[in-house]
Amino acid sequence: MMFEGETLVVGCGNILFQDDGFGPRAAQDLSEYELPPDVRVIDAGTGAPHLIFTLLDETVKKLIILDAIDWKAKPGTLRKFSVDELPKGKFVDAHNWTLSEPLHGLKDKVDIVVIGCQPARVSDPDIEISLTEEVEKAIPEAIRMVFNELGIDYELSRQSKGNIWRSAGVTN
Repeated sequence: MMFEGETLVVGCGNILFQDDGFGPRAAQDLSEYELPPDVRVIDAGTGAPHLIFTLLDETVKKLIILDAIDWKAKPGTLRKFSVDELPKGKFVDAHNWTLSEPLHGLKDKVDIVVIGCQPARVSDPDIEISLTEEVEKAIPEAIRMVFNELGIDYELSRQSKGNIWRSAGVTN
C-alpha cells in the first residue's frame, strides 16, 4: 500500500498514553474538514516511522507531521519544527521507534514540517485514553497551523462549513 497525495498530513502518537495521542486526535479533527483533493490526512498512530514514511508515493511533495514533542515548554504550547531541529536518533515515540531517522532520509525529497505540541503528561506505561486539558485546547490552533502550511484560510473554511472547495469549483 502506497500513501499518495501531493500533501500528506500525518498524526503520530499513541492514544493510549494521554498526551502522546495529540497527533492522532489532531488528525482526526482535521479530517472532519473538507480539504483540497491533493491533501490526505492519515492517523498513523505509532506505526508512522516504519509504515508511513517508507511507503510514500513519488507524488508526495509535502509532509506535515502532528506529534507530541517534549522540548520543556509550557504544556499545550505548539511549535513548528524542521527535521534538522529534531535530535537525530534521539526523538522517539512511546514504542522507542526513532522518528527522526526516516525523516532525515526523506528531507531532501519531500518538504517536511513537524507541528509539535508540548505534552503535559504522557502516561506510558499506564493507559489513559484522554488528552490533558492543555493539550486538548491546543488542537484548534494546531489545525490552524496545518491550514497555514496548506495555504488555506482557516476562518473562511470554518465559515463555509467545509464546502469551500465545492463552492470554488474544485472537485475530487
